[in-house]
Amino acid sequence: MADKKISALTAVADSDIGADDLLHIVDNPGGTPVNKKMTIGQLFENIPTHLAVDDIASLTATASNLASTFATAFDGGSFSANTSFTLDDGTDTGQIKVMYMSSFHGSSYQAQVTVSSWGYSSTTSNQLVFDALGEAVILFWNGSNWFPIGSVGVTIS
Repeated sequence: MADKKISALTAVADSDIGADDLLHIVDNPGGTPVNKKMTIGQLFENIPTHLAVDDIASLTATASNLASTFATAFDGGSFSANTSFTLDDGTDTGQIKVMYMSSFHGSSYQAQVTVSSWGYSSTTSNQLVFDALGEAVILFWNGSNWFPIGSVGVTIS
């Protein structure tokens, strides 16, 4: 197997990934490169830089399937009326979803998000209302419902 290209190897199934699985690392590629190994656990316990997300949708009009991106920015400065959105079921158990009001120009228009599978409380409806700049919520998908795990200014009703 030593003469097999990495690109020719069989991909590991998601359900088979474990913290003790090995990754191939080229240490010091800009100097004297050395092949080394690292476990997936080591990688995630020692991330040497910040994490960034480039999966952000900026919305100005009614939309559904908000679960398909990591983050959703509501461009409230472009709203000409209250604007409705739908957060569908998550795609993976453990999925995190971030939503926030990225711009707001003093109008009274809201981003109103209906959550399809709500796990927050049986005594509340399934709606999130964003009506000011900087309002934000972080949700967690447990495989069957969305649960808010953090909120700043968002009305959860």
